[in-house]
Amino acid sequence: MSKFSAYFEDLKDYPRAFWILCLNMLVFMASFNMILPELNEYLTDLGGADKKWMILGLWTFAAAFARPFSGKIADNISRKSTMYFGILVSILICFLYPYFLTVTGFLVLRFFHGFSTGFQPTGVTALIADIVPKGKRGEAMGIFGVTISLGFSGGLAMGSPIKAAVGMDGLFLTSALMGVFAFLLIFFVAEENVPYKIARANKSTESIASKIIPKWNEVFAPEVINPTVIMFLIAMCSGTYMMVVPDFSAHLGMENKGMFYLVNLGFTVITRFVSGKFYDKYGAHRNLNIGLVLLIVGALLTGTSTTVTQFLLSGIVFGVAAGITSPALFAWTADLSNPAFKGRGMSTMFIALELGIAAGNFGTQQIYNNDPANFLNLFLVMSLICLVGIVYLFFARRMKRAKALA
Repeated sequence: MSKFSAYFEDLKDYPRAFWILCLNMLVFMASFNMILPELNEYLTDLGGADKKWMILGLWTFAAAFARPFSGKIADNISRKSTMYFGILVSILICFLYPYFLTVTGFLVLRFFHGFSTGFQPTGVTALIADIVPKGKRGEAMGIFGVTISLGFSGGLAMGSPIKAAVGMDGLFLTSALMGVFAFLLIFFVAEENVPYKIARANKSTESIASKIIPKWNEVFAPEVINPTVIMFLIAMCSGTYMMVVPDFSAHLGMENKGMFYLVNLGFTVITRFVSGKFYDKYGAHRNLNIGLVLLIVGALLTGTSTTVTQFLLSGIVFGVAAGITSPALFAWTADLSNPAFKGRGMSTMFIALELGIAAGNFGTQQIYNNDPANFLNLFLVMSLICLVGIVYLFFARRMKRAKALA
């Protein structure tokens, strides 16, 4: 049997629930990301051109605020309850966008949209970590990451064509309907025989409030500090791309503002099919160092782009880098998390993701300032951020070895 055939033969080991959760994440990610490429122009038309960073800034701050609650609910009530709540509110917000036609109203909706998306990924990631054997987590998170990438980049790529066909209101409606599909998929997943239910049974006498409202020491999982720091730094880079790619695309004369993401998607998916196995074999540090170096190369290519070809080439490099780093960070977090509080561990990692995107957005607004002449400076700063990540991993590994020898 060839290695290619053996790889797909091994996929039969994963339970049916795993594949449903992957599809759920793909559809949900696509549902709220498809509107993103058109929101810069949409907010500008509403009179808020100077507030572009808030499109993702408010969204990510709200999602980060929601994570401690979603993590505690996932650990103390159920993983699925966080998923139901997050998707339901996201659907409602998408239906409401066409009726809030002021800058303030739009930004308020963006905040609540972010709050809702702070729930679903926490629940689905924790449940996947529950049902997948530890020795296959890298591979599983790689496959799961493929569905995230397909939803994220696929949604971004679909946004502009859908808007061109049915208008902005039609785009919001399409987003809401995809959310409905993601909501229905949860009904086909059972939470059975997962480790956290033992700990949850021991807390059956606690009040509902104590199961929902996190204490200060429940907001952050210290055991996952290293992947959390790297996630924050990489998310800053993602925040830069998410905010500036639509404007960069328009600057280069590209009609489809999601084309960069579509190219990025293909190489992210290909990379993630194999990078998860590399994590299982070589560990987090080697994968992350390679990914961070590629992010630096991609940033320099993007910042110096004067043609569509170079711009799209930089999207390929960025896609490969994302395909390497994301599964490693998810699997590393799952491995380091306390088994009884995996929701808290995943929540901590997602808080870093959202705060990193928000920081990247805010920094991008300050450096870019709606002036294409600043693109190079922006991506030079991004390269330095990735270099900080490489230095951090070096010292984190040295500290780990020192503790082991002590």
